[in-house]
Amino acid sequence: MSDHNILSRHIKPAARLLGLPWVNWQVSRRSYGTWLVEAGADPKAVQAQMRRSRISTTMDIYAQFVPAAQKRAVAQMSQMIDSRRIKQEETRVM
Repeated sequence: MSDHNILSRHIKPAARLLGLPWVNWQVSRRSYGTWLVEAGADPKAVQAQMRRSRISTTMDIYAQFVPAAQKRAVAQMSQMIDSRRIKQEETRVM
């Protein structure tokens, strides 16, 4: 089967059943890249999975902005800062 046949006979009908208005190979690639980033995958691993030669292409084109992921990133940074501050305070007390 050709790529077009797989898309039109299998993927698009399944997408319609799920209520997705538009699906093509590009949408599938972007979704996959975005989900990898959202799941916390290392950017180099995402680049390898997406088979791109440059990480900037992977992150700029295939990994789309997801507000929840941005909130999670800020929360992780805050936790890192808090843990470093606590470690510094503990070393000053000793």
